[in-house]
Formats: sequence, structure tokens, C-alpha cells
Amino acid sequence: MKVILLDRDGTAIVDPPDLRVDKLDKIELFPDSIEGLKYLADNDFAVILITNQAGIEEGRLTEEEFWQIHKEVLRQLEPSGVKFLKTYMNGEKKRPDNTDWRKPGPKMLLQAAEEFGLDLSQVYMVGDAQTDIQAAINAGCKGGILVETATGEEVVSPDAVYSAPTLLDAAKYIVAYS
Repeated sequence: MKVILLDRDGTAIVDPPDLRVDKLDKIELFPDSIEGLKYLADNDFAVILITNQAGIEEGRLTEEEFWQIHKEVLRQLEPSGVKFLKTYMNGEKKRPDNTDWRKPGPKMLLQAAEEFGLDLSQVYMVGDAQTDIQAAINAGCKGGILVETATGEEVVSPDAVYSAPTLLDAAKYIVAYS
């Protein structure tokens, strides 16, 4: 099975100005999200979403509200045809083992690998922040790909195997180098 690990906010959907997708009306796909995910689907890739959700810890939304919003995100991404295998989410900062669970910790990625029988040395993690790239390194992924669309500002990660202007560019890289 060909799989990528994908961050959600700032990678497939736009981060709002307050950086928290805590209401349905804050969901906005990047212009090429559908096309990028369709490209992956057309090349037999599935997606596992790996997301930190600080808004839950901050009390801006409940876990139940997160899942309601997430269901709508998946509905909007559905036209891509990509298969979403599962979503791993961490909304807790104060959890005792949080350094392992919350990206850049590797625990969500390692749990996905165990559950789906993935060889992470053959799997890319795609995200918009250094924490995503570091999580990929910490979990032993093939590499972390930085998508530069998150804030409209230049994002630099010397640890990324590739810096992609968009999710579609990341998808093309993944297909070419997998």
C-alpha cells in the first residue's frame, strides 16, 4: 500500500488568521488541494492525516466539535477521490507523555505505521511547519516535505527533503520519488 502522512491545517486547508480552525465557517481549501490529492489518488496513494489541534487544549473547541469540523473537511476533500485511511489527532499539551504524541514527537506516526503495517522509511510526511518535518525525522520517515502555503510567508526548513510551493507540487514530488 502506498501511503503519505499529511498534516491538515496550513497544508490542505488554509490556516485562518488566528491559526485555529475551530468553526465550520473557517474551513477553506487551498486552491490546489483537490488537484494535489487527486494526483496522489490517480497514482494509487492513500492518505493518513496527522494533526495537532492546540485549539482543544486552549478551550476554543471540544474534541467532539473538532471531529464535526473534520468530517466537513473530509467531505470537501472528497472530490479528489483519495482514500483517507485514518486521522490521528492530538489536542492535548499537558498530557504526561505529550512530547511523544504531539508533533514533533513521533508517536502518532508510529501508531499509524503499526496499525497499517507501514515501513516509514518508505513514507513521506507532508506538512507546513518545522514540527511536521521534525516528526518525520523522529519517526524515521523517508523524508519530510514542507508545503510553503501556510502563512503566505516564506517558511524554511533545512531538514525538509523538498520544499514545495503547493500541495500539488508535493504530490508530484512524492510520485516521482516513490
